[in-house]
Amino acid sequence: MLVRLEIRDFAVISNIVFEPGKGLNVISGETGAGKSLIVDAISLILGAKASRNLIRTGSPSCFAEAVFDCTEILDNDLKSLLEANGIEDDDGMLIISRTVYDSGKSVARVNGTGVTNGILREISSLLVDIHGQHDTQAIFDEGTHVKLLDRFAGGKCTGLHRDYVNSLQEFKSLVLRIKEISSSPDYLERRREYLEFAVNEIDSAAFKDGEEELLFETKKKLSQNEALFDSLTKAQAFLSSDSSYQSPVQSLEQVSRELAKASQADESLKEIAERAKALSLDLDALSSDVDRILSERNYDEGLKERTEQRIGLLYELKAKYGATISDINKFASDSRKELEDIEKNKDILNDLKKQRTVKEKELLKIAEDLSSERKMAARELEKAITRELADLEMPAAVFEVSFVRREKAKFFSMSGIDDIAFRFSANPGQEARPLSAIVSGGEASRIMLAVKNVLSRVDLIPTLIFDEIDTGVSGKASLAIANKLKAIASAHQVLCVTHTAQIAAASDRGFVLTKNVSKGNTETVCTVLEGDGKISEVSRLLSGSDSDSSLKLAGDLIRSFDV
Repeated sequence: MLVRLEIRDFAVISNIVFEPGKGLNVISGETGAGKSLIVDAISLILGAKASRNLIRTGSPSCFAEAVFDCTEILDNDLKSLLEANGIEDDDGMLIISRTVYDSGKSVARVNGTGVTNGILREISSLLVDIHGQHDTQAIFDEGTHVKLLDRFAGGKCTGLHRDYVNSLQEFKSLVLRIKEISSSPDYLERRREYLEFAVNEIDSAAFKDGEEELLFETKKKLSQNEALFDSLTKAQAFLSSDSSYQSPVQSLEQVSRELAKASQADESLKEIAERAKALSLDLDALSSDVDRILSERNYDEGLKERTEQRIGLLYELKAKYGATISDINKFASDSRKELEDIEKNKDILNDLKKQRTVKEKELLKIAEDLSSERKMAARELEKAITRELADLEMPAAVFEVSFVRREKAKFFSMSGIDDIAFRFSANPGQEARPLSAIVSGGEASRIMLAVKNVLSRVDLIPTLIFDEIDTGVSGKASLAIANKLKAIASAHQVLCVTHTAQIAAASDRGFVLTKNVSKGNTETVCTVLEGDGKISEVSRLLSGSDSDSSLKLAGDLIRSFDV
């Protein structure tokens, strides 16, 4: 769960620390105080799009950091995801930070390791689920309904849908091949020519598994030997003579002979003559050693060129036939088999049509099984959400999941053979209509809360955030929503931004955001509500005053949730 959130230079927030606890955490405050900025900051941490407009005026950047206690998370997917991205588990604590700069760029880190936004969204999706007004709009989109139903249905529907998608892709591949062959009579001939060319090219190259590593190792050694050979050759050149000059060895030998002659005339030169002779012998030996080493090294310029050419050939084959030598050779093997099939079966079109018929029957069987499982799950979902709506002061409401079999021409879609849509009726005698026909914002909010509450029972996500879920409701409906949030908070950590007294009164931990203006600067402050502070805030939400009667009513309302 979320245990700490720090926000700096974020819109009207200079620096606040927000520390929610278990249960229901409620954030309230005057309009414009920045309540929803808490949710915006969490969204940023969870991978939402960064914008320089988030940065407080006069600051070069904004910063948000969240600390999550993951010790009670049972989902192994989170651990696997962290390990896969080289993120260390700090005794079950996860620290996620995001900095947005005035250039528009942002930097995200998880336990100090830099991550991309994509990875950040993957990790955060296992930690937090945010439900805001945009989620209510999403429920109106019938394209989301089948996904919500499958989430509720769980593993069996998910597995059937996966099998269905795989089978559908195979079926579409057969249909495409039939279309290609039917629309182009010379397709098989062109296909045969291509396959023969590919097989010949791959066979001529004759790459073996493991050869790529050997080629690069050879290239590396040759590069090292080339530098060594160059140095030895230069050393030999300096030691050897050319057409114009004597070599150092010859010069030193001549010096030695002349000094030897001189020492015969002058005994005092005998020592220097001996030194010259010794140097001459050493230099001659050095020259011989360099010649020997050069001969032993036997640097092969041709081998280097052949190695580089073969690496280049491998790159060409990779671009055409596969990412590895194994893939390339498998492509050749598959191509040989296809060539055999072409030769054996000249009427390949009829064979493909037979395969399509078999695959279509298989696909239809999986689709019907998936449809049946979804219908069973739909009946349970209808009952569960209808019960939730009754709890939310909509006792006569009816929630239905409709199934309409698709037209034959558009039979198979990626989601299945049924168009699935949620329908709703608020009053007795009214026919259930699509959710998009709902006009009341209060009804929409309560339907969304009912759906999310039902789905939260099958979700492993520990923290749920509701941003102004009470929009468009008041009175008894607000009280019902407060009780529903309280019930959800018994199994999840819940954060809720609200403007109603009932939800604030139901909180296990309350926070109020206030906006102060000083010397032309606006500053938002977050205060934990305790004791009389909570009563005063609930009173403000009830009546906008702190009169004795309003404070008494606020106290009674708070105590009603403690029963």
